[in-house]
Amino acid sequence: MMPVVTVTSIDELRAALREMLAAQRRMRGREAQRTGGLSFSQHAVLRVLADGGVHSAGELAKETDLTPASMTKMLDGLSAAGLLERVRDEADRRRVAVVITDAGRAVHAEKEAEIRAAYERVLEDVDDDEIAAMASALRRVAAFYDAL
Repeated sequence: MMPVVTVTSIDELRAALREMLAAQRRMRGREAQRTGGLSFSQHAVLRVLADGGVHSAGELAKETDLTPASMTKMLDGLSAAGLLERVRDEADRRRVAVVITDAGRAVHAEKEAEIRAAYERVLEDVDDDEIAAMASALRRVAAFYDAL
């Protein structure tokens, strides 16, 4: 028999999700005020590139939920900082590919370590089963949004 989900539980989930999304917006706002370091969106671009693959600007925009215009501006900045390179795609010379540089890998690794440490600090009293349940719940919520 399936458990009955009460409206109260769903309302609590919705409220928690709104709180999480608001916290993410605040974090992005704080990052936008800082000078130096990677922004949330810049880190997302380097995270995709860190897979070692060759990506187009369009693929990166899709993977990071940015507009093509925003992506172009971001790639300009990351390229000027030496964190990525634009190169002609060998398979299709009309296509410009984006690859991460060694400096980009180092900056990405540093940011990943910072994020990991923050997660570990916040979740230090949470066991692995509860973290797995959180991950499962977030994936279900993501699937819900994709289904709308």
